[in-house]
Amino acid sequence: MWLFGYGSLMWDGWERRYGCIRREHAMAPEHRRIFNKKSLERWGTRTQPGLTLNLAPANGEHAQPCRGIAFSFPDTRQAEIEDYLSERETCVARAIAVALPGERITAHTYIYEGPRLVEDDLSLDTRATMILLAEGVAGSSYDYIRNVRDHLEGLGVGDPAVDELWRAVIAKKKWDTQ
Repeated sequence: MWLFGYGSLMWDGWERRYGCIRREHAMAPEHRRIFNKKSLERWGTRTQPGLTLNLAPANGEHAQPCRGIAFSFPDTRQAEIEDYLSERETCVARAIAVALPGERITAHTYIYEGPRLVEDDLSLDTRATMILLAEGVAGSSYDYIRNVRDHLEGLGVGDPAVDELWRAVIAKKKWDTQ
């Protein structure tokens, strides 16, 4: 069983509990990272939602395929892993195409497709404003995106779309404090 991680699954060590056999840098060529899932509790509230990571189709000439980490597990652990991750990620697994160095596989990943999605055409400025205003029980949406960006960079899988949003957040924060 293969699983593709594009956010916190890449860095929080969850896979050790489930007997991970192999951990590889990978790419989901048909998907891109996007902050389009409203957080209504952890990183925001119902009245001031934060934004969290998700995957979306990588269509369009400027869309960057998502670089992440692929994890391999014994097939006997699949049900246990899916139970844990379905609850953690609040959605169900989908099979996607993933490229490893010299190898193509099908991996499970978690893509949220429910009512908490923001519109794809929501401007960068609007997303940055949402991030700066939102705070939930786990912290601010600002801290969430900073943490995501830092971890991606530390793993060598930096993402231009994440960096672009981060720059917009920083610029808006500077502008709002002047």
